[in-house]
Amino acid sequence: MRVIGDLLRRVATVYPDKVGVKDMFGKFIPPQTQYTWKEFNEKVNRLANSLLDLGLKPKDRVAVYSDTRVQYFIIYQALAKAGMVTVPINTAYKGEELRYLIGNSGARALIVDADRVNSIKAVISSLGKVAYLIGIGDFHNYPFSYEELVSKGSPEEPPAKVDEDDLAMLLYTSGTTGRPKGAMLTHRNWCTSAYIVTGEWRLYPHYKFLCVLAPFFTGCFVFMTFAVARGFTLIMSEFEPKKALEIIQNEKIDYAMLVPTMTSRIVKYPEVGKYDLSSLKHVITSGAPISEALIKEACKVLFKGELRFIFTYGTSETAITGCQMQPDEVSLDGPASQRLISVGKPMIGMDVKIINDDGEEVKPGSEESGELVLSGDSVGKGYWGMMDNQELKNGVWYSGDLARIDKDGYIYIMDRKKDMILSGAANIFPREIEDVIYAHPAVLHVAVIGVPDAEWGERVHAVIVLKEGEQLNKDEIIDFCKQRIASYKCPRSVEFVSFEELPVSPMGKILKRELKKRYWEGYERRGVV
Repeated sequence: MRVIGDLLRRVATVYPDKVGVKDMFGKFIPPQTQYTWKEFNEKVNRLANSLLDLGLKPKDRVAVYSDTRVQYFIIYQALAKAGMVTVPINTAYKGEELRYLIGNSGARALIVDADRVNSIKAVISSLGKVAYLIGIGDFHNYPFSYEELVSKGSPEEPPAKVDEDDLAMLLYTSGTTGRPKGAMLTHRNWCTSAYIVTGEWRLYPHYKFLCVLAPFFTGCFVFMTFAVARGFTLIMSEFEPKKALEIIQNEKIDYAMLVPTMTSRIVKYPEVGKYDLSSLKHVITSGAPISEALIKEACKVLFKGELRFIFTYGTSETAITGCQMQPDEVSLDGPASQRLISVGKPMIGMDVKIINDDGEEVKPGSEESGELVLSGDSVGKGYWGMMDNQELKNGVWYSGDLARIDKDGYIYIMDRKKDMILSGAANIFPREIEDVIYAHPAVLHVAVIGVPDAEWGERVHAVIVLKEGEQLNKDEIIDFCKQRIASYKCPRSVEFVSFEELPVSPMGKILKRELKKRYWEGYERRGVV
């Protein structure tokens, strides 16, 4: 059982009458629309067969430009059953970004929701390989309608032959420089990830899982895959603190996936204390490093002082497999609390190494750092059209993340290799400084970056969002840091902004690359002023 369609066929047989998915977003469908696994599988089959009947063939790439929830889930599973390749497109992309991603992928079909017709209109004339335009919702004026394709297709299993090494998805990663690269994920990669992670996270069929990530993010795709692999109910919604709390309370959610900025917004929500969150067994945190201060505050506010976070590390290139740490491996105080900022140990089936600049593996317990390198059956086969790229090749991924490993084998992400600040002769890791600043009770969000400096090449600059009603000045932040870390690591400049002024992804992640552009424009390269 090594292709995605096998997972859905099985769950529709084993749990036919169990609710498989519930859509709390309600875009182009009634809010709270839900389907049993049998109903869901039938809709997937109908769409898969309709797409094949149109003339699309296995291995064709199909780009999807939408933020719908249950429809996106059906599309992804239908493309997998038809042997086609899903190309998710971030709905924040416009103009040249769209033209590049759709063109680079060689997509033969484009599925667009009605809200985004105007964005596509600007580039559609230059997308010569796109032969089929399919609209979701009303008033898209495209030749084909998603709703009609689902209603008219055969409910029987599609006839396409799909192999475990066939490509299932092209996930375009933004990277740190240059154009996005399309990570090639196969059916084997996705199924392996499902087997590994549902076991590691102890996900069971009777659970309800809340996913508030936008559907075009890797984090959402993996839970679409995990749900069909394990049979739990996937409840999908957009993220808004009040709505997330209401869903957890009313639907009796067992598990939720929250990136750190989401966790922070929920914790700071003024009426968080009035919601019954007792059903919530675990929150999975990933997507960006989480600070020790936020973990402790979240456990106090959400879980009455209990530690219920599962810490994990994984990315698009690895179908989110990598490292993980369960709550019983760490504590909020005492000796084990030093692991609160760890991502844990390698997941089963994963080979994880830390390699220094000399190409040697870093030994546990040393203070040396190096690049995190991951390999395994869940790791992608390469980047689309870039088979000579050595960062991702044949199931081995050089992450670009700097890490260290303690004497007990726990791994700590120190920073992105390209985020490291070179100030004078010193290497400075923004993550370390951010953890210190996050501990200040007045701070809501912080991003530390290197900015041009005539004397030092780069200087440490902190961009801070304060909690509502709080006031701080530059000197107070710098003094706070000096009491906790070496002076050369402390910010030399501080900027206070509103959250709206930060460049943030739809997932809620602060986009440091975009933030840096404001300061580095006009300089030929970083580190030289």
